[in-house]
Amino acid sequence: MADLAGKFGLVVGVANKRSISWAIAQAAEAAGARIALTYPSERLEENVRELAAKLNNPLVLPCDVSSDEQIAALAASLDREFGGLDFFVHGAAFAPAEALKNPFTETSRESFRLALDVSAYSLIGLTRAVAGGAF
Repeated sequence: MADLAGKFGLVVGVANKRSISWAIAQAAEAAGARIALTYPSERLEENVRELAAKLNNPLVLPCDVSSDEQIAALAASLDREFGGLDFFVHGAAFAPAEALKNPFTETSRESFRLALDVSAYSLIGLTRAVAGGAF
């Protein structure tokens, strides 16, 4: 990995120690970056905080990526703490449990909409908020 000394990064989507986002966060920190991690709910906060404790001075913030208000609050916190970002990793993904246990053809429109919003559209909302229109 490139030298990331003095760089600031946001990694979204850490859920547990097997998350691709968690591996990326560890690698980026090992390369010298200071990392911000998010958690989408109280249920996942403990997992993310336990993992974050293995990093050097991480920033851990709440962010339900389906909420424009929480995305804006995240961006404001990152600006205050880091003065901006050098990189951003989007690894957020979600689908309702019933959509995962039933056959694909039984997926409801609402379950699909929610999965698409969290797993894909959130990339647009987060990028807009943290990049300030740079992309």
